[in-house]
Amino acid sequence: MRWAVTRTGASSTWRQRRWWLSGRCHPGSRVGFRTWFIPSIPFICYWLFQMMVIDQLLPGLFRFEDTCNVYVFECGDCSVAVDYGSGAWRSALRGLGLPPLRHVYLTHHHVDQCDGLRRGGRRSFTVHAPPGERNVIHPDGVRAVRRWIGKLGVPGSYSLLERGLAGVRFDMIGFDDHFVGTRRVRFVETPGHGRGATSLVIDHHGKQVVFCGDAAHAGATVHEPYMLEWDHWTGDGAVAAWRGVERIEALGIDLLCPSHGPVIAERPGTMLRRLSRKLLEFIDVKGNICPGEPDRYVEPQFTSSGARRLGDHLYQFGINGYLLVSGSGSGSGAALVIDPYLSDMPRLDALLAELDGVRVTDVTATHYHIDHIDAAPVLQRRKGVTLHLHPRVAEPVARLGTHDVPWLPPRAIRPDAMLPSRGTWKWNEHRLRVAPFAGQTWWHCCLMTDVDGRRVLFGGDNFQPNSRWNGTGGFCAMNGCRFREGFIRSARLVLDWKPDLLACGHGTYYRFAPSHFRKIIRWAERAERATKALCPTGSLERDYYLHPRSA
Repeated sequence: MRWAVTRTGASSTWRQRRWWLSGRCHPGSRVGFRTWFIPSIPFICYWLFQMMVIDQLLPGLFRFEDTCNVYVFECGDCSVAVDYGSGAWRSALRGLGLPPLRHVYLTHHHVDQCDGLRRGGRRSFTVHAPPGERNVIHPDGVRAVRRWIGKLGVPGSYSLLERGLAGVRFDMIGFDDHFVGTRRVRFVETPGHGRGATSLVIDHHGKQVVFCGDAAHAGATVHEPYMLEWDHWTGDGAVAAWRGVERIEALGIDLLCPSHGPVIAERPGTMLRRLSRKLLEFIDVKGNICPGEPDRYVEPQFTSSGARRLGDHLYQFGINGYLLVSGSGSGSGAALVIDPYLSDMPRLDALLAELDGVRVTDVTATHYHIDHIDAAPVLQRRKGVTLHLHPRVAEPVARLGTHDVPWLPPRAIRPDAMLPSRGTWKWNEHRLRVAPFAGQTWWHCCLMTDVDGRRVLFGGDNFQPNSRWNGTGGFCAMNGCRFREGFIRSARLVLDWKPDLLACGHGTYYRFAPSHFRKIIRWAERAERATKALCPTGSLERDYYLHPRSA
Protein backbone atom coordinates (compact mmCIF):
# COMPACT_ATOMS: atom_id res chain seq x y z
CA MET A 1 0.00 0.00 0.00
CA ARG A 2 1.31 3.47 -0.87
CA TRP A 3 0.39 7.03 0.02
CA ALA A 4 1.93 9.85 -1.99
CA VAL A 5 1.34 12.74 -4.32
CA THR A 6 4.25 11.70 -6.47
CA ARG A 7 7.69 10.19 -6.25
CA THR A 8 10.05 13.13 -6.19
CA GLY A 9 13.68 13.88 -6.80
CA ALA A 10 14.18 15.20 -3.29
CA SER A 11 17.28 13.07 -2.81
CA SER A 12 19.10 14.97 -5.55
CA THR A 13 19.06 18.09 -3.37
CA TRP A 14 20.57 16.17 -0.52
CA ARG A 15 23.33 14.71 -2.67
CA GLN A 16 24.91 18.14 -2.33
CA ARG A 17 25.94 17.11 1.18
CA ARG A 18 29.27 16.09 -0.24
CA TRP A 19 30.06 19.82 -0.35
CA TRP A 20 28.97 20.48 3.23
CA LEU A 21 32.41 19.47 4.45
CA SER A 22 33.65 22.87 3.34
CA GLY A 23 30.49 24.81 4.20
CA ARG A 24 29.41 25.20 0.58
CA CYS A 25 26.14 23.98 -0.88
CA HIS A 26 27.72 23.37 -4.28
CA PRO A 27 31.18 23.58 -5.88
CA GLY A 28 32.38 27.12 -6.20
CA SER A 29 29.62 28.61 -4.06
CA ARG A 30 30.49 30.93 -1.21
CA VAL A 31 27.06 30.63 0.37
CA GLY A 32 27.53 29.01 3.78
CA PHE A 33 25.50 26.06 5.02
CA ARG A 34 23.90 28.06 7.83
CA THR A 35 23.07 30.97 5.50
CA TRP A 36 20.71 29.05 3.24
CA PHE A 37 19.75 25.87 5.07
CA ILE A 38 18.78 26.75 8.63
CA PRO A 39 16.26 29.52 7.76
CA SER A 40 14.70 27.11 5.25
CA ILE A 41 14.08 24.25 7.71
CA PRO A 42 10.30 24.81 8.11
CA PHE A 43 9.82 25.02 4.34
CA ILE A 44 12.00 21.98 3.67
CA CYS A 45 10.17 19.84 6.22
CA TYR A 46 6.78 20.94 4.86
CA TRP A 47 7.88 20.30 1.27
CA LEU A 48 9.32 16.89 2.06
CA PHE A 49 6.15 15.81 3.84
CA GLN A 50 3.88 17.07 1.06
CA MET A 51 5.86 15.13 -1.54
CA MET A 52 6.78 12.14 0.61
CA VAL A 53 6.15 8.60 -0.56
CA ILE A 54 4.93 6.23 2.16
CA ASP A 55 4.95 2.48 1.53
CA GLN A 56 3.40 -0.17 3.75
CA LEU A 57 5.74 -3.13 3.40
CA LEU A 58 4.04 -5.43 5.90
CA PRO A 59 1.33 -4.89 8.52
CA GLY A 60 2.86 -2.40 10.95
CA LEU A 61 6.00 -1.82 8.83
CA PHE A 62 6.31 1.36 6.77
CA ARG A 63 8.91 3.02 4.57
CA PHE A 64 9.03 6.83 4.31
CA GLU A 65 10.99 8.41 1.46
CA ASP A 66 12.65 11.21 3.38
CA THR A 67 16.21 12.45 2.81
CA CYS A 68 16.91 8.75 3.19
CA ASN A 69 14.52 5.85 3.51
CA VAL A 70 13.17 5.87 7.07
CA TYR A 71 11.61 2.60 8.22
CA VAL A 72 9.12 2.49 11.09
CA PHE A 73 7.77 -0.71 12.58
CA GLU A 74 5.19 -1.29 15.27
CA CYS A 75 6.54 -3.03 18.33
CA GLY A 76 3.82 -3.62 20.90
CA ASP A 77 2.83 -0.32 22.48
CA CYS A 78 5.53 1.72 20.72
CA SER A 79 7.03 2.40 17.31
CA VAL A 80 10.68 1.97 16.34
CA ALA A 81 12.39 3.90 13.53
CA VAL A 82 15.45 2.87 11.58
CA ASP A 83 17.24 6.13 10.69
CA TYR A 84 15.62 9.53 10.99
CA GLY A 85 16.25 11.69 7.93
CA SER A 86 14.78 15.18 8.26
CA GLY A 87 12.07 14.04 10.69
CA ALA A 88 9.29 15.33 8.41
CA TRP A 89 7.75 11.84 8.37
CA ARG A 90 6.83 11.94 12.07
CA SER A 91 3.68 13.97 11.50
CA ALA A 92 2.26 11.04 9.51
CA LEU A 93 2.58 8.41 12.26
CA ARG A 94 -0.71 9.07 14.02
CA GLY A 95 -2.64 9.05 10.76
CA LEU A 96 -1.21 5.62 10.00
CA GLY A 97 -2.45 4.28 13.33
CA LEU A 98 1.04 3.76 14.73
CA PRO A 99 1.78 4.01 18.47
CA PRO A 100 4.19 6.65 19.83
CA LEU A 101 7.79 6.62 18.67
CA ARG A 102 10.11 5.41 21.44
CA HIS A 103 13.35 4.30 19.72
CA VAL A 104 15.41 5.48 16.73
CA TYR A 105 18.25 3.27 15.51
CA LEU A 106 20.86 4.89 13.24
CA THR A 107 22.59 2.63 10.73
CA HIS A 108 25.38 5.19 10.23
CA HIS A 109 26.24 8.83 10.76
CA HIS A 110 25.64 10.55 7.41
CA VAL A 111 23.75 13.82 7.27
CA ASP A 112 20.84 12.38 5.30
CA GLN A 113 20.35 9.67 7.93
CA CYS A 114 20.01 11.87 10.98
CA ASP A 115 20.18 15.62 10.35
CA GLY A 116 16.64 16.16 11.65
CA LEU A 117 17.76 15.05 15.11
CA ARG A 118 19.70 18.30 15.49
CA ARG A 119 16.45 20.22 15.84
CA GLY A 120 13.76 20.38 18.46
CA GLY A 121 13.90 20.27 22.22
CA ARG A 122 13.82 17.31 24.53
CA ARG A 123 13.25 14.04 22.70
CA SER A 124 10.44 11.69 23.58
CA PHE A 125 12.43 8.77 22.19
CA THR A 126 15.88 7.22 22.61
CA VAL A 127 18.45 7.48 19.82
CA HIS A 128 20.79 4.51 19.41
CA ALA A 129 23.92 4.33 17.22
CA PRO A 130 26.83 1.94 16.61
CA PRO A 131 29.84 2.49 18.90
CA GLY A 132 32.08 2.62 15.82
CA GLU A 133 30.28 5.78 14.69
CA ARG A 134 30.79 7.67 17.96
CA ASN A 135 33.66 9.84 16.68
CA VAL A 136 31.51 11.09 13.76
CA ILE A 137 28.24 11.57 15.69
CA HIS A 138 29.15 12.78 19.19
CA PRO A 139 29.87 16.56 19.22
CA ASP A 140 33.38 16.09 20.63
CA GLY A 141 34.27 13.62 17.89
CA VAL A 142 32.77 15.78 15.15
CA ARG A 143 34.80 18.78 16.31
CA ALA A 144 37.97 16.69 16.22
CA VAL A 145 37.25 15.38 12.72
CA ARG A 146 36.40 18.85 11.42
CA ARG A 147 39.72 20.22 12.67
CA TRP A 148 41.48 17.91 10.21
CA ILE A 149 39.21 18.30 7.18
CA GLY A 150 41.17 19.94 4.38
CA LYS A 151 44.48 19.58 6.22
CA LEU A 152 45.12 15.98 5.26
CA GLY A 153 43.90 13.77 2.46
CA VAL A 154 40.58 12.00 2.17
CA PRO A 155 38.32 13.21 5.02
CA GLY A 156 37.32 11.04 7.95
CA SER A 157 33.75 11.41 6.70
CA TYR A 158 32.27 12.49 3.39
CA SER A 159 28.99 13.54 5.04
CA LEU A 160 29.51 14.96 8.50
CA LEU A 161 26.95 16.66 10.71
CA GLU A 162 27.72 20.30 11.33
CA ARG A 163 28.04 19.96 15.11
CA GLY A 164 27.16 16.36 15.92
CA LEU A 165 24.39 14.98 18.11
CA ALA A 166 24.23 14.92 21.88
CA GLY A 167 22.19 12.46 23.88
CA VAL A 168 22.87 9.43 21.68
CA ARG A 169 23.40 5.97 23.16
CA PHE A 170 26.21 4.18 21.36
CA ASP A 171 24.93 0.76 22.29
CA MET A 172 24.33 -0.97 18.94
CA ILE A 173 27.11 -3.48 19.49
CA GLY A 174 27.88 -5.58 16.46
CA PHE A 175 26.63 -9.19 16.55
CA ASP A 176 24.64 -8.40 19.70
CA ASP A 177 20.99 -7.44 20.16
CA HIS A 178 18.42 -5.36 22.04
CA PHE A 179 14.98 -6.27 23.26
CA VAL A 180 12.19 -3.77 22.62
CA GLY A 181 9.47 -5.34 24.68
CA THR A 182 9.68 -8.96 23.58
CA ARG A 183 11.03 -8.09 20.11
CA ARG A 184 14.69 -8.97 19.56
CA VAL A 185 16.50 -6.40 17.40
CA ARG A 186 19.83 -7.79 16.15
CA PHE A 187 22.90 -5.90 14.94
CA VAL A 188 25.32 -6.96 12.18
CA GLU A 189 28.38 -4.88 11.31
CA THR A 190 28.26 -3.70 7.69
CA PRO A 191 30.93 -0.99 7.38
CA GLY A 192 31.47 0.94 4.18
CA HIS A 193 29.56 4.21 4.15
CA GLY A 194 30.63 4.51 7.76
CA ARG A 195 33.47 2.66 9.44
CA GLY A 196 31.05 1.59 12.15
CA ALA A 197 27.94 1.23 9.99
CA THR A 198 25.60 -1.48 11.23
CA SER A 199 22.57 -3.31 9.82
CA LEU A 200 19.52 -4.31 11.87
CA VAL A 201 17.68 -7.63 11.68
CA ILE A 202 14.14 -8.22 12.95
CA ASP A 203 11.40 -10.79 12.59
CA HIS A 204 8.14 -9.14 11.55
CA HIS A 205 4.90 -10.93 10.66
CA GLY A 206 6.70 -14.13 9.77
CA LYS A 207 9.38 -12.42 7.67
CA GLN A 208 13.05 -11.85 8.41
CA VAL A 209 13.71 -8.20 7.59
CA VAL A 210 17.17 -6.65 7.26
CA PHE A 211 17.66 -2.87 7.37
CA CYS A 212 21.06 -2.57 5.71
CA GLY A 213 21.65 1.19 5.63
CA ASP A 214 23.84 1.97 2.62
CA ALA A 215 25.58 -1.41 2.57
CA ALA A 216 23.58 -2.28 -0.56
CA HIS A 217 21.32 -0.69 -3.15
CA ALA A 218 18.92 -2.28 -5.62
CA GLY A 219 20.53 -3.63 -8.77
CA ALA A 220 23.55 -4.99 -6.87
CA THR A 221 24.96 -1.47 -6.55
CA VAL A 222 26.07 0.93 -3.80
CA HIS A 223 24.62 4.37 -3.18
CA GLU A 224 27.41 6.89 -3.89
CA PRO A 225 30.20 4.30 -4.16
CA TYR A 226 32.94 6.88 -3.58
CA MET A 227 31.95 6.57 0.10
CA LEU A 228 33.87 3.27 0.12
CA GLU A 229 37.13 5.13 -0.54
CA TRP A 230 38.46 5.51 2.98
CA ASP A 231 41.80 6.71 1.64
CA HIS A 232 43.16 7.86 -1.71
CA TRP A 233 44.68 4.64 -2.98
CA THR A 234 43.77 1.37 -1.21
CA GLY A 235 40.64 -0.75 -1.33
CA ASP A 236 40.33 -0.98 2.47
CA GLY A 237 36.85 0.55 2.58
CA ALA A 238 35.64 -1.72 -0.21
CA VAL A 239 37.08 -4.76 1.57
CA ALA A 240 35.15 -3.82 4.72
CA ALA A 241 31.99 -3.30 2.64
CA TRP A 242 32.42 -6.69 0.95
CA ARG A 243 32.72 -8.41 4.33
CA GLY A 244 29.53 -6.72 5.49
CA VAL A 245 27.64 -7.79 2.37
CA GLU A 246 28.86 -11.34 2.86
CA ARG A 247 27.55 -11.28 6.43
CA ILE A 248 24.03 -10.20 5.58
CA GLU A 249 23.85 -12.35 2.43
CA ALA A 250 24.15 -15.40 4.67
CA LEU A 251 21.16 -14.46 6.84
CA GLY A 252 18.24 -15.75 4.82
CA ILE A 253 16.49 -12.47 4.05
CA ASP A 254 12.84 -12.00 3.10
CA LEU A 255 12.96 -8.20 2.84
CA LEU A 256 16.12 -6.15 2.35
CA CYS A 257 15.52 -2.51 3.27
CA PRO A 258 18.28 -0.11 2.14
CA SER A 259 18.67 3.56 3.01
CA HIS A 260 18.21 4.64 -0.61
CA GLY A 261 16.24 3.21 -3.48
CA PRO A 262 13.56 0.51 -3.47
CA VAL A 263 13.11 -2.33 -1.01
CA ILE A 264 14.40 -5.65 -2.38
CA ALA A 265 11.83 -8.40 -1.88
CA GLU A 266 12.66 -10.53 -4.92
CA ARG A 267 15.59 -12.87 -4.17
CA PRO A 268 17.63 -10.41 -2.07
CA GLY A 269 20.27 -13.06 -1.41
CA THR A 270 20.93 -13.44 -5.14
CA MET A 271 21.27 -9.68 -5.49
CA LEU A 272 23.73 -9.53 -2.59
CA ARG A 273 25.85 -12.29 -4.13
CA ARG A 274 26.06 -10.26 -7.34
CA LEU A 275 27.05 -7.20 -5.31
CA SER A 276 29.70 -9.23 -3.50
CA ARG A 277 31.28 -10.19 -6.84
CA LYS A 278 31.21 -6.58 -8.02
CA LEU A 279 32.90 -5.42 -4.83
CA LEU A 280 35.63 -8.02 -5.27
CA GLU A 281 36.27 -6.70 -8.78
CA PHE A 282 36.41 -3.14 -7.42
CA ILE A 283 38.85 -4.27 -4.73
CA ASP A 284 40.99 -5.95 -7.37
CA VAL A 285 41.29 -2.84 -9.55
CA LYS A 286 42.31 -0.90 -6.45
CA GLY A 287 45.43 -3.09 -6.58
CA ASN A 288 48.28 -3.24 -9.07
CA ILE A 289 47.84 -1.31 -12.31
CA CYS A 290 50.54 -3.01 -14.39
CA PRO A 291 51.00 -6.58 -13.11
CA GLY A 292 54.10 -8.42 -14.25
CA GLU A 293 56.11 -5.30 -15.08
CA PRO A 294 59.57 -4.86 -13.51
CA ASP A 295 60.39 -1.56 -11.81
CA ARG A 296 63.12 -0.48 -14.28
CA TYR A 297 64.69 1.92 -11.78
CA VAL A 298 67.68 3.95 -12.93
CA GLU A 299 70.67 3.87 -10.57
CA PRO A 300 71.79 7.38 -9.61
CA GLN A 301 75.06 8.77 -8.35
CA PHE A 302 74.89 10.43 -4.95
CA THR A 303 76.28 13.89 -4.26
CA SER A 304 77.93 14.78 -0.97
CA SER A 305 74.68 16.42 0.20
CA GLY A 306 72.71 13.23 -0.45
CA ALA A 307 71.02 14.38 -3.66
CA ARG A 308 70.75 11.89 -6.51
CA ARG A 309 72.53 12.81 -9.71
CA LEU A 310 70.67 11.51 -12.76
CA GLY A 311 72.89 13.24 -15.31
CA ASP A 312 75.26 16.15 -15.68
CA HIS A 313 72.38 18.61 -15.46
CA LEU A 314 69.61 16.79 -13.57
CA TYR A 315 69.31 16.08 -9.84
CA GLN A 316 66.62 14.65 -7.58
CA PHE A 317 66.58 15.99 -4.02
CA GLY A 318 64.51 15.27 -0.94
CA ILE A 319 61.16 13.57 -1.38
CA ASN A 320 59.79 15.12 -4.56
CA GLY A 321 62.09 17.80 -5.90
CA TYR A 322 64.00 17.85 -9.19
CA LEU A 323 66.65 20.40 -10.17
CA LEU A 324 67.29 20.96 -13.89
CA VAL A 325 70.44 23.02 -14.49
CA SER A 326 70.96 25.06 -17.65
CA GLY A 327 74.28 24.21 -19.22
CA SER A 328 74.78 26.55 -22.14
CA GLY A 329 74.53 30.14 -23.34
CA SER A 330 73.44 33.09 -21.26
CA GLY A 331 71.39 30.84 -19.02
CA SER A 332 74.36 28.79 -17.88
CA GLY A 333 74.09 28.15 -14.14
CA ALA A 334 70.38 28.95 -14.01
CA ALA A 335 68.24 26.20 -12.50
CA LEU A 336 64.61 25.12 -12.71
CA VAL A 337 63.03 23.50 -9.63
CA ILE A 338 60.20 21.06 -10.32
CA ASP A 339 57.81 20.06 -7.49
CA PRO A 340 59.12 22.11 -4.55
CA TYR A 341 58.12 20.69 -1.16
CA LEU A 342 58.79 22.75 1.96
CA SER A 343 60.35 19.78 3.77
CA ASP A 344 62.82 19.43 0.88
CA MET A 345 64.16 22.99 1.02
CA PRO A 346 67.14 22.20 3.30
CA ARG A 347 68.13 19.47 0.82
CA LEU A 348 67.84 21.91 -2.07
CA ASP A 349 69.98 24.52 -0.31
CA ALA A 350 72.60 21.88 0.50
CA LEU A 351 72.66 20.78 -3.15
CA LEU A 352 72.99 24.36 -4.40
CA ALA A 353 75.87 24.94 -1.98
CA GLU A 354 77.88 22.14 -3.58
CA LEU A 355 76.98 23.15 -7.17
CA ASP A 356 79.20 26.17 -7.55
CA GLY A 357 77.58 29.01 -9.48
CA VAL A 358 74.13 27.41 -9.80
CA ARG A 359 71.15 29.52 -8.78
CA VAL A 360 67.40 28.88 -8.90
CA THR A 361 65.70 31.18 -11.40
CA ASP A 362 62.44 29.36 -12.13
CA VAL A 363 59.99 27.01 -10.42
CA THR A 364 57.09 24.85 -11.57
CA ALA A 365 54.96 21.95 -10.28
CA THR A 366 53.36 18.90 -11.86
CA HIS A 367 50.24 19.09 -9.67
CA TYR A 368 48.65 21.03 -6.85
CA HIS A 369 49.22 18.65 -3.89
CA ILE A 370 50.92 20.28 -0.93
CA ASP A 371 53.98 18.02 -1.09
CA HIS A 372 54.69 19.13 -4.66
CA ILE A 373 54.03 22.86 -4.46
CA ASP A 374 53.98 24.38 -0.96
CA ALA A 375 57.57 25.68 -1.16
CA ALA A 376 56.83 27.66 -4.33
CA PRO A 377 56.10 30.90 -2.38
CA VAL A 378 59.36 30.47 -0.44
CA LEU A 379 61.31 30.27 -3.69
CA GLN A 380 59.27 33.12 -5.22
CA ARG A 381 60.51 35.41 -2.48
CA ARG A 382 64.10 34.77 -3.49
CA LYS A 383 65.48 37.43 -5.82
CA GLY A 384 64.95 36.74 -9.49
CA VAL A 385 62.84 33.57 -9.12
CA THR A 386 59.72 33.16 -11.30
CA LEU A 387 56.91 30.68 -10.61
CA HIS A 388 55.36 29.15 -13.73
CA LEU A 389 52.24 26.98 -13.36
CA HIS A 390 50.12 25.01 -15.77
CA PRO A 391 46.54 26.37 -15.86
CA ARG A 392 45.13 23.18 -14.33
CA VAL A 393 47.70 23.15 -11.53
CA ALA A 394 47.03 26.80 -10.74
CA GLU A 395 43.25 26.38 -10.70
CA PRO A 396 42.76 24.96 -7.15
CA VAL A 397 45.66 26.82 -5.49
CA ALA A 398 45.47 30.36 -6.88
CA ARG A 399 42.28 31.00 -4.93
CA LEU A 400 41.68 28.63 -2.04
CA GLY A 401 38.09 27.67 -1.32
CA THR A 402 37.02 27.17 -4.92
CA HIS A 403 37.75 23.42 -4.89
CA ASP A 404 36.83 20.93 -2.16
CA VAL A 405 39.86 18.70 -2.70
CA PRO A 406 42.47 17.06 -0.45
CA TRP A 407 46.08 18.09 0.14
CA LEU A 408 45.69 21.76 -0.63
CA PRO A 409 48.51 24.04 0.56
CA PRO A 410 47.62 26.17 3.59
CA ARG A 411 47.86 29.45 1.67
CA ALA A 412 47.03 30.48 -1.88
CA ILE A 413 49.83 30.19 -4.44
CA ARG A 414 49.71 32.64 -7.34
CA PRO A 415 51.98 32.08 -10.33
CA ASP A 416 54.06 34.81 -11.92
CA ALA A 417 53.56 33.26 -15.36
CA MET A 418 51.35 30.59 -16.89
CA LEU A 419 52.56 27.63 -18.89
CA PRO A 420 50.68 26.78 -22.07
CA SER A 421 47.86 24.32 -21.48
CA ARG A 422 49.33 22.20 -24.26
CA GLY A 423 52.38 23.10 -26.30
CA THR A 424 56.00 24.13 -25.80
CA TRP A 425 57.63 26.21 -23.10
CA LYS A 426 61.09 27.58 -23.84
CA TRP A 427 63.34 27.75 -20.81
CA ASN A 428 66.91 28.73 -21.71
CA GLU A 429 68.20 26.04 -24.10
CA HIS A 430 65.32 23.70 -23.27
CA ARG A 431 62.08 23.44 -25.19
CA LEU A 432 59.83 21.63 -22.74
CA ARG A 433 56.73 19.90 -24.07
CA VAL A 434 53.78 20.60 -21.76
CA ALA A 435 50.39 18.88 -21.56
CA PRO A 436 47.57 18.08 -19.14
CA PHE A 437 48.33 14.80 -17.37
CA ALA A 438 45.24 13.80 -15.38
CA GLY A 439 44.98 10.54 -13.49
CA GLN A 440 45.47 10.53 -9.75
CA THR A 441 44.01 14.02 -9.89
CA TRP A 442 42.55 16.17 -12.64
CA TRP A 443 44.75 19.14 -11.73
CA HIS A 444 47.98 17.63 -13.02
CA CYS A 445 50.38 18.25 -15.90
CA CYS A 446 53.61 16.83 -17.28
CA LEU A 447 56.70 18.31 -18.90
CA MET A 448 59.30 16.66 -21.13
CA THR A 449 62.65 17.86 -22.43
CA ASP A 450 66.01 16.51 -23.58
CA VAL A 451 68.52 16.33 -20.74
CA ASP A 452 72.04 15.06 -21.39
CA GLY A 453 70.95 13.22 -24.50
CA ARG A 454 67.85 11.58 -22.97
CA ARG A 455 64.18 12.51 -23.21
CA VAL A 456 63.05 13.04 -19.59
CA LEU A 457 59.35 13.27 -18.70
CA PHE A 458 58.53 14.89 -15.35
CA GLY A 459 55.36 13.01 -14.45
CA GLY A 460 54.34 13.70 -10.85
CA ASP A 461 52.32 11.02 -9.09
CA ASN A 462 50.13 9.28 -11.70
CA PHE A 463 52.53 6.49 -12.56
CA GLN A 464 55.13 4.85 -10.35
CA PRO A 465 57.37 1.80 -10.61
CA ASN A 466 55.43 -1.37 -9.95
CA SER A 467 56.61 -1.93 -6.37
CA ARG A 468 55.65 1.61 -5.29
CA TRP A 469 51.97 1.82 -4.27
CA ASN A 470 50.84 -0.75 -6.87
CA GLY A 471 52.31 1.41 -9.64
CA THR A 472 50.30 4.59 -9.06
CA GLY A 473 49.45 7.38 -6.67
CA GLY A 474 46.00 5.81 -6.56
CA PHE A 475 42.52 6.56 -7.83
CA CYS A 476 39.92 8.22 -5.63
CA ALA A 477 36.90 10.38 -6.50
CA MET A 478 37.66 12.93 -3.77
CA ASN A 479 41.13 13.44 -5.28
CA GLY A 480 39.63 14.25 -8.68
CA CYS A 481 40.65 11.06 -10.46
CA ARG A 482 39.45 10.23 -13.96
CA PHE A 483 39.72 7.02 -15.94
CA ARG A 484 39.08 7.60 -19.66
CA GLU A 485 39.93 11.32 -19.63
CA GLY A 486 42.67 10.77 -17.05
CA PHE A 487 44.74 7.61 -16.68
CA ILE A 488 44.00 6.32 -20.19
CA ARG A 489 44.65 9.62 -21.97
CA SER A 490 47.83 10.23 -19.95
CA ALA A 491 49.17 6.71 -20.55
CA ARG A 492 48.57 7.16 -24.28
CA LEU A 493 50.44 10.46 -24.14
CA VAL A 494 53.46 8.69 -22.63
CA LEU A 495 53.30 6.06 -25.38
CA ASP A 496 53.15 8.83 -27.97
CA TRP A 497 55.98 10.93 -26.51
CA LYS A 498 58.27 7.92 -25.89
CA PRO A 499 60.48 9.33 -23.12
CA ASP A 500 63.68 7.55 -22.21
CA LEU A 501 63.28 8.32 -18.50
CA LEU A 502 60.28 9.12 -16.32
CA ALA A 503 61.19 11.41 -13.42
CA CYS A 504 58.21 11.01 -11.10
CA GLY A 505 57.23 11.91 -7.57
CA HIS A 506 58.50 10.48 -4.30
CA GLY A 507 62.00 9.80 -5.51
CA THR A 508 61.06 7.45 -8.35
CA TYR A 509 62.79 7.63 -11.75
CA TYR A 510 62.67 4.73 -14.15
CA ARG A 511 63.10 3.71 -17.77
CA PHE A 512 60.16 3.85 -20.17
CA ALA A 513 58.74 0.59 -21.53
CA PRO A 514 55.69 0.54 -23.85
CA SER A 515 54.37 -2.67 -22.24
CA HIS A 516 54.09 -0.87 -18.88
CA PHE A 517 51.72 1.77 -20.24
CA ARG A 518 49.70 -0.58 -22.43
CA LYS A 519 48.91 -2.54 -19.28
CA ILE A 520 47.93 0.68 -17.52
CA ILE A 521 45.42 1.42 -20.29
CA ARG A 522 43.89 -2.06 -19.95
CA TRP A 523 43.77 -1.66 -16.17
CA ALA A 524 42.09 1.77 -16.40
CA GLU A 525 39.44 0.42 -18.78
CA ARG A 526 38.73 -2.38 -16.33
CA ALA A 527 38.75 -0.01 -13.33
CA GLU A 528 36.23 2.24 -15.05
CA ARG A 529 33.92 -0.72 -15.73
CA ALA A 530 34.24 -2.01 -12.15
CA THR A 531 33.46 1.40 -10.64
CA LYS A 532 30.58 2.04 -13.03
CA ALA A 533 29.08 -1.36 -12.18
CA LEU A 534 28.60 -0.14 -8.58
CA CYS A 535 26.75 3.04 -9.64
CA PRO A 536 22.95 2.84 -9.19
CA THR A 537 22.30 5.04 -12.23
CA GLY A 538 25.09 3.47 -14.28
CA SER A 539 26.70 6.92 -14.55
CA LEU A 540 30.09 7.79 -13.10
CA GLU A 541 29.28 11.48 -13.46
CA ARG A 542 26.14 11.21 -11.33
CA ASP A 543 27.20 8.63 -8.76
CA TYR A 544 31.00 8.60 -8.45
CA TYR A 545 32.94 11.58 -9.78
CA LEU A 546 32.84 14.40 -7.23
CA HIS A 547 34.36 17.16 -9.33
CA PRO A 548 33.32 18.50 -12.73
CA ARG A 549 35.94 18.50 -15.44
CA SER A 550 37.61 21.82 -16.13
CA ALA A 551 39.45 22.84 -19.27
